[in-house]
Amino acid sequence: MAFIAACSAPAEQPAPSPDTNIVTIVGAIHGQHRRSEDYSLAVLRAAIVKFEPDVIMVELPFERFAKASANYEKFGEVRESRADDFPELTDVVFPLRQELGFEMVPVAAWTQEIADDRRAALALLEKDPARAQEWAAYQAAIASYGQAVRGRSDDPLFIHSEAYDSAVKERQQVYEKLFGKDLGPGGWQDINAAHYQTVSAALDQIKGQGKRILILYGAWHKYWFLEQLETRNDIRLVDAANLFKD
Repeated sequence: MAFIAACSAPAEQPAPSPDTNIVTIVGAIHGQHRRSEDYSLAVLRAAIVKFEPDVIMVELPFERFAKASANYEKFGEVRESRADDFPELTDVVFPLRQELGFEMVPVAAWTQEIADDRRAALALLEKDPARAQEWAAYQAAIASYGQAVRGRSDDPLFIHSEAYDSAVKERQQVYEKLFGKDLGPGGWQDINAAHYQTVSAALDQIKGQGKRILILYGAWHKYWFLEQLETRNDIRLVDAANLFKD
């Protein structure tokens, strides 16, 4: 089994001990996987197979994951509304679990209530004359991000790069600064903190087991997770970009 080089570790760093968990984060592009040739579901599948995971942590809350798993076992289909938005799960991870035998662990803090409240709050902010300048600044950040990723938003090597992470971070920092307090649990900082708390707790449960762990999440969340994971001394964090190279 080939070892994938760590994302930020120096070349002379010794190989991990056998009980160190190897962790990588793969950024998904959800429905865009179905429209992309460069980052198709087949490309994603090949990357996951290449990593040979023992565990895949997925972007579903526990209750919805339980329903999706039960449906897949019974019908051979996920049939769960949130999971259905993520073809990386319905078309790749659930089928691969049967083939490769890895464990799936749900690590999302999202709820329908949080999503609905966030959507309603943004709609009010957009129409509020007193927040017009802030909304314009947010639109400018969106435009800047669009320019930074133009023509590369479905390139898996770009998505798993510092340049992509920086572009997302710049956009989302503006969003959080302007509207984070208005959005409550649905704000960028709060929802990522909640997501990561779930990820961290799951990692704690399997600490020191020498497992290969793949975290599959929407690509925008990737930089936020990486910044937190880099502070852990009980894992070896490796660069997912290598999974997309020949």
